[in-house]
Amino acid sequence: MKRFEKQYKNLLALLAIVLMVVGLVNLGAINLPGAIFIVGCWQLLQFAMSKRCGACFNSVLTPEQVKEFEKLLDGFKGYDGMFKELADLAKAVGGWAAIKQLPELLKAEQGRVDSQAAEIKKLNKRLLSAGTDEKVRWIGKQPFVTNDCARALTAVFVLDVARLRGNAMDQLVRDPGMRSRVIDISAEVLGYENAQKAMTATEIPLPTVYVPQVIELVWMWGQARQYATVFPLGAGVVKLPRLKAGEDDFGYMGAGTAGMSQAVGEKKVAAELVTFTANKAGGLIRLPTELEEDTFIPIGQFLARYIARQLAKLEDNTLFLGDGTATYAGQTGIGAYCVANNAYLLQLAAAKTKPSDVTLDDFRNVRSKVAPAILAGGFDAAYYINPTFEPMLRGFNKYPNFIVFENQNGQAKFDGWPVRWIGSAQAYGTVAAASKFITFFGCLPYWYLGERGAPRVEVSREVYFASDELAMRALERIDVECMGVDAMATIQTAAQ
Repeated sequence: MKRFEKQYKNLLALLAIVLMVVGLVNLGAINLPGAIFIVGCWQLLQFAMSKRCGACFNSVLTPEQVKEFEKLLDGFKGYDGMFKELADLAKAVGGWAAIKQLPELLKAEQGRVDSQAAEIKKLNKRLLSAGTDEKVRWIGKQPFVTNDCARALTAVFVLDVARLRGNAMDQLVRDPGMRSRVIDISAEVLGYENAQKAMTATEIPLPTVYVPQVIELVWMWGQARQYATVFPLGAGVVKLPRLKAGEDDFGYMGAGTAGMSQAVGEKKVAAELVTFTANKAGGLIRLPTELEEDTFIPIGQFLARYIARQLAKLEDNTLFLGDGTATYAGQTGIGAYCVANNAYLLQLAAAKTKPSDVTLDDFRNVRSKVAPAILAGGFDAAYYINPTFEPMLRGFNKYPNFIVFENQNGQAKFDGWPVRWIGSAQAYGTVAAASKFITFFGCLPYWYLGERGAPRVEVSREVYFASDELAMRALERIDVECMGVDAMATIQTAAQ
């Protein structure tokens, strides 16, 4: 542009004067003769200042202007073919009107290209997720979610912190440059186009594709989720029917052909509705206020394991020990259910309050408390015992009992029935532990673990304000209900 101005400065000056007087005429500041007069005076001035002054006027342009004009015309000689093509193009369909629409068409096409690029980016992300191992990996007997899942958990944590009031994000990442990179990485991991959009979102959920990995960790630690029936609740309150004990039995109408003409008597099915209510449950995880790019995956792995382990423990305690009090949001687990329906309870004799008081016969007799059909086979019946009882169970392997308990390749069995270790049952000990549940036996799939939606995580700064720490809250909505009245039984120590 500067080169052009230098080559054609005289013509450009004349053009500027002409445009100025045209503007003045349009504004009504001068009339047409006045405009011509101003242009003429300007040209006379240019002739006077020209290095090659003539005796008389032989042109309306100064020699310098003529020379520049000749250069301009020479420059157009190389474009004569293009002008011809433009003329032909103007005669084509649409003509100049179509050419004028090109900028808008190009703008619309650019929008389509940008939209397709965004879709391709999302598709690549999905393909990468599909191409990786989406299952929990075990390394050194420790479970690990995938790196993508770990990043997503940390990203949820970071963006939730960024949305908090005050300087929570400044405390989490001290360095301003690092802080900006961490926020941008988190927004990219969760699929936000920009970090600001993520920070202003009302809710930042864990991507659905990674939720099953956290649930899989819960499944690995929790017997409730692993062996009970996990039932998705379609609403906050769901009612399901179950059979009650004592319904009418089928019978014969008469002997031989005499029974053919007899009316079929009514057989009543004793049923009742079981109400599932999605109770909110969870807890807080205390987190340090230090984060860097390199700690994204380790923190995510820690969060995944901690959340899963604690949810599994909560679900197991609710399923086996829920006593209907506020501690368990009014939910009744297997132990309290058997106490309320003592046909399924085997309580040790008076004064037998120590876990060590339970005998081999007690372990065997509890099997008679469940429905005979469960013992006949075809059901997933098993013992659920605290692992601290393993030495005691091995102690039964002596004359005249021979092999009562075995544990080969991690598959424990007692009298041929599977043994599944749970931390919720009473641990072995020789001191008094009154009214504690020693073991549970039966078909656990007849107990339902209803869940509403998926676990979610949120962040708070206020809860640990005094210690300058952040808290991540993991929540789920669950309920446990018995769908088989005689499917489970338990052994309980004496009350005193």
